[in-house]
Amino acid sequence: MKITKYILFSIILSALLFTSCTKSYSPGKNIETVPGDTIKVPETEALLRFINNSGDYINSKDSPSLVSATNVFDNLGSYLIIDIRSKDAYVAGHINSAIHSRVPDLIDYLDKEVAASIYDKLVIVCKNGQSSAYVASVLRLIGYSNAYSLSYGMSSWNKSLDLWSSNLSSSYIGKLEQKTNPVEGMHEYPQLNTGERCGAEILQARGRTLLNTPFQKLKISADRVFKNNNDFYIINLWPKDHYDLGHIPGSYQYTPRKDINSETLLNTIPSDKKILVYGYTGQSSAFMTAYLRLLGYNVFTMPFGANSFMYNTLKNKGWYAFKRADKVNDFPLVKGANPSDESLKTKINSTQQREKDSKKPIIRRKKKEVEGGCS
Repeated sequence: MKITKYILFSIILSALLFTSCTKSYSPGKNIETVPGDTIKVPETEALLRFINNSGDYINSKDSPSLVSATNVFDNLGSYLIIDIRSKDAYVAGHINSAIHSRVPDLIDYLDKEVAASIYDKLVIVCKNGQSSAYVASVLRLIGYSNAYSLSYGMSSWNKSLDLWSSNLSSSYIGKLEQKTNPVEGMHEYPQLNTGERCGAEILQARGRTLLNTPFQKLKISADRVFKNNNDFYIINLWPKDHYDLGHIPGSYQYTPRKDINSETLLNTIPSDKKILVYGYTGQSSAFMTAYLRLLGYNVFTMPFGANSFMYNTLKNKGWYAFKRADKVNDFPLVKGANPSDESLKTKINSTQQREKDSKKPIIRRKKKEVEGGCS
């Protein structure tokens, strides 16, 4: 297999013909600039080469980029918060200073309306952390290196919005398998046809395509998967020792930040089948779903991940089980169409200042950011 991959790589490399690509890679306001190349290879190979040379985010230590509700609350003035829920949900109650945006409008908003790079973090917010993870992944991949997803979404911000607790289930623990399904075989990459001339331009075009695809259409429930698992090539995003203790029947184990790369096992993923990616909470799998869809794979994700079908096992093993007492806060909500309520803003600022001035230590819940975790 390694010899074949080497021959394939040599053929592709020998086919490269570089000229200057007039459009440089410059998303947002000076977030990152990477020169592009015009190349005479299929678009997917061009895109992969560009992504790898730009840092290969999905396989980096920063992936997945999640930020806790506590961290956001403590840094409201430093973060640009974008709420992608429905307008009605936003009006009913949102984070102080959060602006509302439709997902298809995001790239134009960030490119034309705001200097996104001046903020410490660009935080995408949704109901439960699934679609925001997908969107944050797209933004990261196209160059917004300060993009994050609010971990567990608005469910973690205020207890009145908790959608997680009602979606925890152990209903399929008895139907897991422990047999190893070996990853093998080689497949051609999907064929992209954006019509763009170089990796940088292909990337931007694909990013817009992904943000114009409703995330709702990409979600596959545990019920459907266990009923029709043969409909999908199922990717398990856990360490091998966790996979060996029980996984969805027929699923294949891929180690996060290692195996899904053009230099490792990317070409073992079939391009002619539906792909389902699942993890512990559905957040990491949403990040990976965005990456694979960017490359042209027909990928879907399982919302709430293994928490939706083997919750008790996750809880007993300490594997990213959602715990309301640990994850759900009671932070204030702003009602209405305006991003901020001035009286609430003053209250928050004065509270934060008192905490900073206090000589006594402020005791908070553990607020470690889950950046580069496996959730």
